[in-house]
Amino acid sequence: MKKRVSLIITVMLLLSVMTAALASSAEESAAETVSVFPAGSPDEVAAVILHTNDVHAGYADNIGYDGLVLYKKELEAFYDHVLLVDAGDAVQGTVIASLSNGTEIIRMMNRAGYDLAAPGNHEFDFGFDALEECSELLSCGYTCANFCTADGEPVFSPWKILEAGDLKIGFVATVTPYTFTQTSIRNIVNEVGEPMYDFLVDNTGDRLCDALQKRIDEVRANGADYVILLAHLGSDTKTPSIYSSNAVVGKLTGLDMVIDSHTHEVYNTRIPDKEGRMIPVAQAGEKLKVVGQLTIYRDGHMEETLVELVPSVSGIPSELVQRKKTDRYVDPEMKAFLDDITASYEPVLERKIGYNPADLVVWDGVRDYNRAEENGLCDLVADSQRVLAGAQAAMVHAGSVRNNLSAGEITCKDVLNTLPYYNEIVKVSVSGQMILDALEFSVSFLPKRVGGFLQVSGISFSVNPDLGSSVQTDEKKQFICVEGDRRVHDVTIAGRALDPKAEYTLAINMFLLTGGDGYTMFKEADILETMPLSDNEMLMKYIEENLGGVIPEKYGEPLGRIQWTT
Repeated sequence: MKKRVSLIITVMLLLSVMTAALASSAEESAAETVSVFPAGSPDEVAAVILHTNDVHAGYADNIGYDGLVLYKKELEAFYDHVLLVDAGDAVQGTVIASLSNGTEIIRMMNRAGYDLAAPGNHEFDFGFDALEECSELLSCGYTCANFCTADGEPVFSPWKILEAGDLKIGFVATVTPYTFTQTSIRNIVNEVGEPMYDFLVDNTGDRLCDALQKRIDEVRANGADYVILLAHLGSDTKTPSIYSSNAVVGKLTGLDMVIDSHTHEVYNTRIPDKEGRMIPVAQAGEKLKVVGQLTIYRDGHMEETLVELVPSVSGIPSELVQRKKTDRYVDPEMKAFLDDITASYEPVLERKIGYNPADLVVWDGVRDYNRAEENGLCDLVADSQRVLAGAQAAMVHAGSVRNNLSAGEITCKDVLNTLPYYNEIVKVSVSGQMILDALEFSVSFLPKRVGGFLQVSGISFSVNPDLGSSVQTDEKKQFICVEGDRRVHDVTIAGRALDPKAEYTLAINMFLLTGGDGYTMFKEADILETMPLSDNEMLMKYIEENLGGVIPEKYGEPLGRIQWTT
């Protein structure tokens, strides 16, 4: 046996891995903090499964991929079988991820040694072609049971069995069926707007659950000793719906564990399955703030912990870094690999764009300022698209503007951090009625803050938030119609009252135009021109050329395009 008792004793003295113990019931989801490494002796442990989720390309945030690799090596010094899996939303969220359409993050995941990965809804942000390329580059490929072709066949393998010695551990993976309206759907619809792919959406959740049950049964039939659902679904506390992990597990049997994701929460809990069995469910936050650790013991029982700090272990090389005022131990080789990738993009990222005299804020760490109200930075983004497209108006969904633009010198990196998605912008001809419906749909969620809230340029309007919304949507939360009084009134385009029957030119991104966030009202719009620049490139050009390299101070506050009435 390669593990020595002396090493165990040394590690137990040196390690200060902070973990959250698996709660014994749903009521104990706010778990205690304990120090329990190692999980057991090598004779007691059959396998350890490390799991991550919602990393959002935060490869050097918090624990980081280099810290994850160090911890994996430390476990491998103890145990014969250590597996690593990811539950989705890994390749999107930073500048380098956007510049490479996710492929650089895939290189990092391969280097880290992932054994299995599920796509999250944001794996689709760069379009299906990019997702396909990432899947081909990813050593383990993607696993997903409900991303299907129009005839219901899974695009990726719906399940996978990983072996740990004689132990067979089966994984079934799923992505939220709301992916169709929560990400870019370029290349997922054909030339006439008909879906070529199916996420198994319906009014009850039964299509998804029936498909998952079929795959669970298949995995069991293929000899799996344990079946784990890798679920990019999220808890009911943040996404109360037929597709939350709570609702889905309640319709399934045969599971031993659920590794959850999508809602960026940290928890260990148990929820009942169809037969009333309490199934362990864990989610490991976001951006590697914690790493999930599932230990399967030789006597058959399982234990879940959530690791917050990776220690330094005698005999295993490590490097001390500081991230967000926290000392972190990381693997030196993995850190060097990540640093090399970052450095290769520096010449592009550090190019000077201009000067910003005031902080432009969309998020202060507590509150989103652009998802339920007008925002100055979003006004600037919308203005850049309207002006450079030569359109009468522009619409930008709040979810595309992700980060603040701080006062001082502006670099390419700053702009790409603010607009990381490389949204394709088009100039379209739309009716006034389409604009009215879009604005009404935008405010239908108030007072809830949502990424689909519209920021505008060339448009002004008033909103009565006290009036109940009369917007009708389908099971995918897509707009159908307005039946009743409207919250939006007094709409103007370029200072003149909007005419529902008139035609207007509108700058808009392809995500919204093709139904993203539920905006179906533009399906009959005529595309007049596709812009040669993406949204972030348009903002850079606008600052450099149209604003003379200096952003006006007025954008530090909302410009009064959205007024609130009662």
